[in-house]
Amino acid sequence: MTAMLNRVIVSIDGLDYTVVSEEDVSHIRECASLVDQQVKEIKGATPFSSMTATVLAAMNLAGKYRREQKSCDDLRAQVRDYAEECAKLRAELAKRK
Repeated sequence: MTAMLNRVIVSIDGLDYTVVSEEDVSHIRECASLVDQQVKEIKGATPFSSMTATVLAAMNLAGKYRREQKSCDDLRAQVRDYAEECAKLRAELAKRK
């Protein structure tokens, strides 16, 4: 079964882009809004061109994504450790009965 593609026009740094994606329309708009906000913040604080500001915005968002990914990986490892500890404690309790 083929997923439905959504076609959405978004505005980033005053330019319109047509995005075609399987993602929800609201998700696409939220992502575009995030990028637009980052570009505006960079351009408001620096004399950089639109292209440089866009690349820096992408780098900022990619950095945030990687940090969040690492945080998720760390949480998964912690949950795995807790599950192993729980299993050991259950086994110990079962031996005592």
